[in-house]
Amino acid sequence: MISTVFNNTIGSPYDFAITRLTPQEEENILSGLFEQLLIFDKITISTNRVSFPLIFLLDKLGINKVEELIERGYIHFIIWTPVLVTGIGNRNEDGTNNESAMFGQPPLAAGSLSDEDFDPENNIEKALTLFGFHRDRKRIFKRKASKNFIIPNGMEFSSDSANFVINAYKQNNLAELGLPYLVEPEQLNLQQRSLLLHLGSKLLETAVLSKYNFKSYENYEHYKICEHNLKNIGDALKVSTNTSQILTIENIPNLKSLYLNEKLDFDKVIKIRHLSTAKYFRKWINQVSENYNAQEITREYINEIKGNSKFFESNSGKFIRNISLFGVNTALGAAIAGPIGIAAGYGLGLLETYWLDSILKGKNPSMFIDKIREEVENTED
Repeated sequence: MISTVFNNTIGSPYDFAITRLTPQEEENILSGLFEQLLIFDKITISTNRVSFPLIFLLDKLGINKVEELIERGYIHFIIWTPVLVTGIGNRNEDGTNNESAMFGQPPLAAGSLSDEDFDPENNIEKALTLFGFHRDRKRIFKRKASKNFIIPNGMEFSSDSANFVINAYKQNNLAELGLPYLVEPEQLNLQQRSLLLHLGSKLLETAVLSKYNFKSYENYEHYKICEHNLKNIGDALKVSTNTSQILTIENIPNLKSLYLNEKLDFDKVIKIRHLSTAKYFRKWINQVSENYNAQEITREYINEIKGNSKFFESNSGKFIRNISLFGVNTALGAAIAGPIGIAAGYGLGLLETYWLDSILKGKNPSMFIDKIREEVENTED
């Protein structure tokens, strides 16, 4: 299964103006993108009506590099079309806020960006107009980039989320999240409405992530109202953490540090990520991170390097080892090294299946780490 991570760090999808970033914020965004390119198959970047994420990428990476990342299918964009807002009352002439005007009004209003705002070509054009690219160059880029846009049904997502969270409030299901059912929704004060909006926004986010099977760096576990959406949302932070721990074992800085310290750049990322060893590592780290904790994964990684896996001490392992000694492991190997579901028939766990891959197919996760080390050492020479 292809691993796709959701990246919403380049500004906010809810912004209606160009985001102002500090140099440190810019470096953090780029180092995060650098890491994601190596540990996930695809990156889907949330963008807004002013197309700030594309503006940022064009400015920092250049149009040719961005076009290459798009054309290779490494990055995609999702225009954040859902809109969820709350009323705050009326503004008085002296600048103060008259909150009484909001009482009796629905606590949340659902909406969507306009047709013009979520048209991919219009969105791309807003970014390109800020640069002095030739008309033909813009046309070619726009044609390629527009194919990599996702347009969710904004009104549907925002309406469903608003209705769901309001009903959850009326059933007193938000009490443990700080919003007990004490008054009717229309009588909530400004602070309560802000909390309801926050919870509704989290519900909306998880609904979108769930629909498209994105992995997320954010932990939604403590939002009980989102639990029905979480089954389709992978934990991107766990994948990142587990990769960093493996690199630590190998005495290599984590991927973000390698970028920040100028040991590797985006040219090296593209060179490395299409290698079969990199593809294998991405598949391995994403699948095992869903089922095992960091301690189990790092232990198995060390066992693979040292050849100390305890698999062959199990009954299934002894059976396969004995057959292989008689030289008939080829047919059996083909069966075991196939889909994980087939290997399960032999009583093999996920880690054991990947361990067999290293024997029968000559692949293991350390090959990717070795390539990272090689590129870093070449840079230092």
